[in-house]
Amino acid sequence: MKILYVTNMYPTKETPFDGVFIKEQVQYCHDKYNVDYKIFLIKRSGNKYLNYVKSIFQIMKINSKGNFDLIHVHFGLSGMFLFFKPFIKVPVVLTLHGCDVQSFKKKDGLLQKIGKMAAANADRIIILNDKMANILKMHQAKSVKIPCGINFEIFDQERNNLDNKSFLIGFPSNRKREVKNYPLFKAITDALTNKGYNIEVIEFINFTRKEMASQLSKLDCLLMTSHSEGSPQIIKEAMLCEVPIVTTKVGDVEFLLNGVKNCFVIDSFKPEPFVEKIKEVFILPPAGRKTNGKEKIKNLELDQQSVCSNIYKVYKDLLSPRGDNKKFNYH
Repeated sequence: MKILYVTNMYPTKETPFDGVFIKEQVQYCHDKYNVDYKIFLIKRSGNKYLNYVKSIFQIMKINSKGNFDLIHVHFGLSGMFLFFKPFIKVPVVLTLHGCDVQSFKKKDGLLQKIGKMAAANADRIIILNDKMANILKMHQAKSVKIPCGINFEIFDQERNNLDNKSFLIGFPSNRKREVKNYPLFKAITDALTNKGYNIEVIEFINFTRKEMASQLSKLDCLLMTSHSEGSPQIIKEAMLCEVPIVTTKVGDVEFLLNGVKNCFVIDSFKPEPFVEKIKEVFILPPAGRKTNGKEKIKNLELDQQSVCSNIYKVYKDLLSPRGDNKKFNYH
């Protein structure tokens, strides 16, 4: 099986931490199922809008040579070539990652409109949460929910927060990304500081996988304030490290954290309820600042092996003689 992966996020020498979870997924499918592959990376640097337009013609040219059995696209904007679907000779799988169909503003922007148009033309759509399923309910017959898997070998860590000199809170991304809503995070931590709590912040950006796992294990609390998410990797990784989590109600976090102690999902974008829940974690002794997230995430079978097995089934089904007519059920 030969697959062309089209994506706008994948590690490179210049951006070694971008889209690492996609590389891990691709590599596992190669190692386990002998999937031969090529990566077509659409660069988001420079004139990124021109890069997306150029990608349409570049992918069409690659497709015309007939060297691949299937195309797997990550992120809706990467699938602009699907506007010319009648000319694509092979089946196309589209994995949507959240903000490419979910808008945190009142109306869809161009990003969401393109994501939905790409979804309409894909042969299979992989979604990450139930909200995405509802947005794309007109495509239910060709959609399947498969959240991205996590690397258990790296992130199955024991708690390592006993030596912290202050209460260590993690911000799960780059503060410059609007969707991650750093202003709310800052308002919450400022409020805690003003109340006399000794707070220290770790921003999770530009870490290797091992560094990220090590830093996660040290946290007293992970605070996610995002406007929108798909199925956030760092939430699942923090669960495996048994880190207490306080988060906005986005993506599939309510499902992931249901029944997990010392974790709180807040349906608000005001600082006060977040402050109150973090205070509940703060008053616990350091050894008590842990969760049963490890057990939950293992029971959900979100390890790379299980997730890639489900993705490979999608590939096999599409390439089977009757693959075009088979329907998927959400799970």
